[in-house]
Amino acid sequence: MYQQRTLFERLRHPADTRAHSLQEDTRALLASILRNLDRMLNMRTGQAPAQMDFGIPPPNEIAAGYPESIGQIQKIVRQCIEKYEPRLRNVQVMQIESEDTRLVVRFQVSARLATTSDNRQITFSTLIDPSGHIEMTA
Repeated sequence: MYQQRTLFERLRHPADTRAHSLQEDTRALLASILRNLDRMLNMRTGQAPAQMDFGIPPPNEIAAGYPESIGQIQKIVRQCIEKYEPRLRNVQVMQIESEDTRLVVRFQVSARLATTSDNRQITFSTLIDPSGHIEMTA
């Protein structure tokens, strides 16, 4: 039986009346994954007392060696997703060249949904702005 919300989403809003479903709502699943990735990638390592390695180091620290540090950023983001988002597998993070004049770094995150029977491939766009905030879109 599939759940349209994560455990934490159900705990946060227990009175939600959405029914359990035998069919997967892929749109709700993707929205939940995107919310989790947004929280996870905008959390800094050491800020979550229960799991000190949750999140990523501040991007401005990693970017100090830019452009050589791009590979390191990709690896950190991939490892974080692989460890803390079990609904995704075969995660790949690739830099996207950008004509943007702002100081931003763009990545494309590709993965397979581990919860679907058809191993659906999904892709998220990621933008790291100069302040270190990471914005993700599906």
